[in-house]
Amino acid sequence: MKTIAIAGGLLAAAALLTGCGLSDIAGPSNEESTSYQVTDKVTKLQLKSNAGEAVITETDGTAVRVTETLHWRGDSNKPKPEHKVEGEALFVTYGCPSNWGSCSVDYKIEIPKGLPVDLDAGSGNLTLRDLTGEIDAHVGSGDLDAAGLGGKKVRADAGSGNIELTYVSAPDAAELKTGSGDIVLNVPDGAYDVKTDVGSGDAEVTVKKDTASAHKLTLTAGSGDITVKPA
Repeated sequence: MKTIAIAGGLLAAAALLTGCGLSDIAGPSNEESTSYQVTDKVTKLQLKSNAGEAVITETDGTAVRVTETLHWRGDSNKPKPEHKVEGEALFVTYGCPSNWGSCSVDYKIEIPKGLPVDLDAGSGNLTLRDLTGEIDAHVGSGDLDAAGLGGKKVRADAGSGNIELTYVSAPDAAELKTGSGDIVLNVPDGAYDVKTDVGSGDAEVTVKKDTASAHKLTLTAGSGDITVKPA
C-alpha cells in the first residue's frame, strides 16, 4: 500500500510541476482542421513535422493547397501552425506549447506539377502520390510510401521504418537508406546501375543490372531487406 501511495503522490506532483492535469497526460482529445492556399510564387515545398501524418499529392494549377488537422490534449497544448514563403520556398511547420508530446498535426498538401519537395517527418508516416519533381525525404520513426512517381531524383531515409517507392518512369538517381526497416523499389523495365548494402537482411534485385546505365540506384539498410524489382 505504501508503494501505491508513493507512486500516486509522484504522479500528482509531476502533474503539478508541469502545470498539467491527468487529462493532459491522456491521449489526444481535441481536433481542429483548417485549410488555406498559397498563391505566391513557390519553387520548393519544405515541410518539417515533429509528429503526425503527411500526404503530398500533385494537382493542376499554380497554388499550393494545405489542409492541417490539429490534435492536442489538455486546455493549453494546442499546436501553433506556421507557414511562410522565403526565397520562393514555402516552409510549413508547427510548434507545441509543451515538450510532453501533447500535440501533433496531420497534413494534406496539394502542390503544382513538378514542384520539388524537402520533407522532414520526425514521428509519423509520409505518403506521396504522383509527384514528378525532385524528392528529398526524411522520416525519423515511420514509413515512407510513394507511388506514381515520375521525378528524376530522390533521396530518402528512415531511421526506424520502411520505404517503398513505385516509379512510372525511370529515375536518374535514387538514394534510399533505412536504419531499421525494409526498402522496396519498384521501377519500370530497363537496365539500372544498382548498388545495395545490407547490414542484417537480404537483398533481392530482379531488374537488369548494368554498371554503365544512366539510372543509378543506391540502397542501404542497416537492419532490413532490400528489394528492387520491375513495377
